[in-house]
Amino acid sequence: MSVTMSVVIPVYNGAAFIADTVRAALAQTVGKFEIVIVNDGSSDSTLEQLAPFGDAVKVISIANKGVSNARNVGILASTGQFIAFLDADDLWYPEKLERQLQIMKRHSDIGFCCCNYASLNPITGDAATHFDQFIHDPEFVLDKKMADPLKVLIGYNFVGTCSNVMVRRDVLERTGLFDTRYRQAEDYELWLRCAGETNFLLMSDVLLDKTKHETNLTNNFVETLEYHDMVLQELLRGPLIGARPHLKPTVRRAISTVRYAIGNRLFNRGQAGLGYGYFWSAWREEQSVSNALRLIGQAGKKTARLLLEALKLREPIRER
Repeated sequence: MSVTMSVVIPVYNGAAFIADTVRAALAQTVGKFEIVIVNDGSSDSTLEQLAPFGDAVKVISIANKGVSNARNVGILASTGQFIAFLDADDLWYPEKLERQLQIMKRHSDIGFCCCNYASLNPITGDAATHFDQFIHDPEFVLDKKMADPLKVLIGYNFVGTCSNVMVRRDVLERTGLFDTRYRQAEDYELWLRCAGETNFLLMSDVLLDKTKHETNLTNNFVETLEYHDMVLQELLRGPLIGARPHLKPTVRRAISTVRYAIGNRLFNRGQAGLGYGYFWSAWREEQSVSNALRLIGQAGKKTARLLLEALKLREPIRER
C-alpha cells in the first residue's frame, strides 16, 4: 500500500546515533508515512539498534556500496509521492515533515523544498543557523519560490544537507537518482539536476539539528571540494548547461572559486606547490580581468607568508 510520504535513511556503522535519529523520525506529527532504512553493510551493532523498532520501520540490508547507492535503494523501495531524506546522525524536530508537506501541497509547482537547520558543534556546544551565511545574496530568497534556483545553486550549495530536503517523486523520475560515481557531493549533483527540472522553495524555519563529529564524511574538506569541482565540470559539459548556454560563465566562475578554496587548504597543509597549481587552474578556467586580480591577490598573500616563514627559520642560524 502506498503512502503520501516516504523517509529514506541510509546508515553505515551508525550504532552510536541511529536509534535517536529513528525515534525523532517516528515522532513526526505528519500522520501516516513510511520509514525506509538502508543498512549499507554495517559491521557494528547498527542492526541490533534497529531491532526494537520492529515493523515501525522497513530495514533493507545490502553490501556496502556507498551512500549514493544506499539512498537509491531506499528510494526504489519506497512508495510515497513525496520523499524526504534523513542522514543517520541528524535529528528532526517533530513538525519538520508536516510543515514541509503543507508547503508542497499548497504550491503544486514546487517540486523541491528544503528547510533551515542548526549545525551543532559538540566540542563548543555552539549552534549556527545554515541559511544565515547566504542572506547577503539578493537572489537567495526564503519562504517564496526562487526565481532561478539553478543559477544560485551553481554558485554555492545552499541546500547543505540531505536531511532538510523534501522532493516530489515525479521530479526524481525525470532527473534520475543519485550518481553512484561520486563519493562526495553526490547530493549537490542531484540538486543541480532537480533545479533544472522544478521550482525550489527554501523555508526559513529551523526544523532539524545537524551534528558535526569526527566520523562525518565531509570532514575531509579538500576531497569534498575536489568532488564539488568534478560535479561542476560535468555540469559545464552536460546537457543541462548545453540547453542554458547563458549560464556557462556562472559555472566557470564557480569552478574557479572552488579551485582557489582547494589551493588555500593545500597551502595550509604545507603543500604549496599543489596550492599554486590550483590557483593557476582557477585562472585558466575563468580568464577575466577580475579573476587575474584575484589570482595575484591569492598567490601574493601565500607567497608573502612563505617568505616570512622562511625568514623566521633563518633567524636562529644568524644568532649562532
